[in-house]
Amino acid sequence: MSNIKLTLLGSVMAFGLAPQVVAQDATLIFADADRYEVIIDQPINAEFKSLRDLGTTAAAPTPTPQPEQEVGLPLPQATLPAPSSQAPASQAMAGPNRNMMDMPISALPSIANLVDRVSPSVVNIVVTTESGETTSEGQGSGFVISDKLEVVTNFHVIEGGTNIDIEFNDGRKYPASIIGTDEETDLALLRIETTETIPYVNFHKTKDLRIGDWVVAIGNPFGIGQSTSLGVISAIGREKVDSGSYVDYIQTDATINRGNSGGPLFNLEGEVIGVNSAIYSPTGASVGIAFVIPHHTAERIVSALRTDGRVRRGYLGAGLRTAEYSIDGQPGIFKGGATVNDVLPGSPAEIYGLQVDDIILNINGKVVKNSVEATRAIAKVHAGEMATFIYERNEKTFSLDVQIGERPEKYEIQKASAEVQGLPPPPPPEDKSKPKVNIDTGIHVLDISAEFRSAINMRSDQVGIYVESVDPGGAAEQAGFKMGMVLLEADGQPIAEVAKWKSIVLNAKSAQQDGIVVNVRHKDGRETYMVLPLP
Repeated sequence: MSNIKLTLLGSVMAFGLAPQVVAQDATLIFADADRYEVIIDQPINAEFKSLRDLGTTAAAPTPTPQPEQEVGLPLPQATLPAPSSQAPASQAMAGPNRNMMDMPISALPSIANLVDRVSPSVVNIVVTTESGETTSEGQGSGFVISDKLEVVTNFHVIEGGTNIDIEFNDGRKYPASIIGTDEETDLALLRIETTETIPYVNFHKTKDLRIGDWVVAIGNPFGIGQSTSLGVISAIGREKVDSGSYVDYIQTDATINRGNSGGPLFNLEGEVIGVNSAIYSPTGASVGIAFVIPHHTAERIVSALRTDGRVRRGYLGAGLRTAEYSIDGQPGIFKGGATVNDVLPGSPAEIYGLQVDDIILNINGKVVKNSVEATRAIAKVHAGEMATFIYERNEKTFSLDVQIGERPEKYEIQKASAEVQGLPPPPPPEDKSKPKVNIDTGIHVLDISAEFRSAINMRSDQVGIYVESVDPGGAAEQAGFKMGMVLLEADGQPIAEVAKWKSIVLNAKSAQQDGIVVNVRHKDGRETYMVLPLP
C-alpha cells in the first residue's frame, strides 16, 4: 500500500498511543505538544487489543468505503476529532485486517461499556483509628471478588487502622472486617458487613499477558472519587523500590496515583489482571510508571487468606543474598546461587548443618539463580516436607536433605536475625489492644533495595528510607522536606527500614514531642539535620 501522511491534533495520548509507540511503525516527520504528523506504512489487524498488533500484515485496501466498525469489545463509539484531510475516512479498509491508522478516529475503541459493567464492583476504602483519625494512608481502593462480599485491597491501605469503611461510587457505605492479610505481598482480604447483593468481578485465569496489552485502571486517586484511566502493559516481571521476594510486578503506564492503591487493573474483557500497588514518581504523582501485583499471585494469596487468614510459607532459617565474587576489589555477580548470610538459632538451616558463606545452587532439582529465586523455592515447600539442597562450600559441591519448617511472623525473623548479627532488636509490633496513634507525618517513605541504593550512589555503610512524596502545603513541606531525600537517622537512631521509622514516630508522638530531628541525605549527596514537625 502507499504511504499515508496522518496529522493527529491534540495529544496522541488521547487516543491511547504514545508518540514513541507511533514512531515504531511510522516515520515521525513533525511533533510538538499538540500535533503529530506521521507517515504510516504498516497495516494492522483491526481487531486490535494490544500495541503488539501494530506489526501484523493486512490485506490490500479496497476502493469502496466501508461502514465504521467497532474494535475489540462491543462498546459504543467515542466522539473524537476527525482526522485531517490527508488521512480521509474513505481509506478505511475492508476485510478482517485493516490498518488502524486508516480507520476514522471515531472507530477507535471506547471503554465506556466496560467501565459501566465493572465499576460498581470497585470501592473506596476509608481507614480510621479508634479516635477517628485517618491512618498514614487514610484512603485507598479495592474491588469485590465474590458473592460472599469479599474485597481485595493492599495491606498498606488498612495497616494501622481499627475501623474500615467501604464506600461505593453511588454513595453507599458499609463497615468491613478483615479476613486476612499478607504483608509480604502487600495484600489484604476484607468482608463487607451487609446483607445486600453487590456485583463482583473475576480474576483473569491464564498467564497470557504480554507487553503492549491494553489495560484499564479504576480507583479513587487522592480521595477525589472514582476515576478511570487507560494504558498498556509496559513491562512484566519488574521489581519496585521496596519490592519483597514474593512478587514479580506488572508495570503499566495507566494513570495511577495515591488512593489507587488496592484497586483493580482490568483487561478489555473486564477481568482483573492485577492489583495496583505502588508508583515510581519524582513528583509524587503519576508519571506513567506504576507497579501492579499480577492476578495469578493475588488469586493464590487470596485463596490462602480465605482459608487460614494468613499465608503459610516454608522456612529454612537462613538469611540469603545473591552470590557474589570480587575481582581486584570490584564486586560482581557469581555464576548463580544464593549465599547464606546468617543461620538463625534453632532453625532447619542450623539443625541440618548449613553454614555462613555456603552457596545454595539448586533446590529440589531446580537451579536457583539468586536469593529471590531461592527464597521463593523454599516458601513453596510445605512445613514438614523434605527438600533437597545442592550447595557449594570451599569450592566443593554437596547435597543435603532438609526438613522445612513453617515461616514465623516477620518480626520474629527480624528479631532472630538481629541477635545473630549482634544488632539491637527491631521494635516490637504494635499492641492491637491499645488505642492507635496516628503516625501520619506528611512524608511518604519506602524501603530501599540494594539496587536502588547503588542507583542513587548511597555509601555502602549507609542505611535509610526513601521519601517518595511529601504532602503539599503540609508542615513537612514547609519545613523543607522534599521528594527524593533519604532519611538516614531520626532522634539519633539509624533508620534501616520503614518499620523503624514508624516506631520512632510512634514513640515521639506518645511522648508528646513537637518534632523529630532527622539526618537527611539530599539528592546531591549532602547530609543535613532537619526538624520534622509532628502534627
